[in-house]
Amino acid sequence: ADWLAEWLPAQRSGRALELGAGTGVFTRKLLPWTGALTATDLAAAMCEQGRAGLPQVDWRVMRAEAPVSEPACDWVFSSSMLQWMDDPAAVFAAWREVLPIGGRVLAGLFAAGSLTELRALTGPGASPLHWRPPAEWDDALARGGLRRVRSEADTRVFYHDTALELLRSLHGVGAAPVTQVSAGRLRSLLREYEARHREERGVPASWEFYRFEAERVE
Repeated sequence: ADWLAEWLPAQRSGRALELGAGTGVFTRKLLPWTGALTATDLAAAMCEQGRAGLPQVDWRVMRAEAPVSEPACDWVFSSSMLQWMDDPAAVFAAWREVLPIGGRVLAGLFAAGSLTELRALTGPGASPLHWRPPAEWDDALARGGLRRVRSEADTRVFYHDTALELLRSLHGVGAAPVTQVSAGRLRSLLREYEARHREERGVPASWEFYRFEAERVE
């Protein structure tokens, strides 16, 4: 969220729609905002928490795949949500419909290259996500009718005291890294992760961040 916020517009004004806002981690980066700022999430409970913490923002339950904005919005924002979408091009086409010509999208996501240490142990099919590289996201933008203005990828490594702490941190942000794995197998994976990857600084986890700004041109 901090990295994405570096690309926020200098003039934070107009009509803005944040999709997949959760409880408002990135929403806070948007403030102060002059104009109409609507933060949305699919989960009503997330919106309730967001509203409690940021009552000055208009919170609504909304699917990111089918946004609604009347009138059209100048900006669509999204942080750490798009990687969950099954059909990014269709999502971008839907976002295009709530933007006027010249309207912008600013988004950040987790791309292919994330959690490579863990995925090397779990093998294909264990992750709930289809991990896409930046080039695939760029292609989805074009197919969705949006012109990429700028983009950037960044690889970062974070360290945890234990593999279990890493797993708990992922669950804490709603990013369950594996599916259909028994408790016994999961314990085995955590032990193997420790054995393979522990360093003096702790247990590493690699992430590939991708941010982009795009525009509706017609």
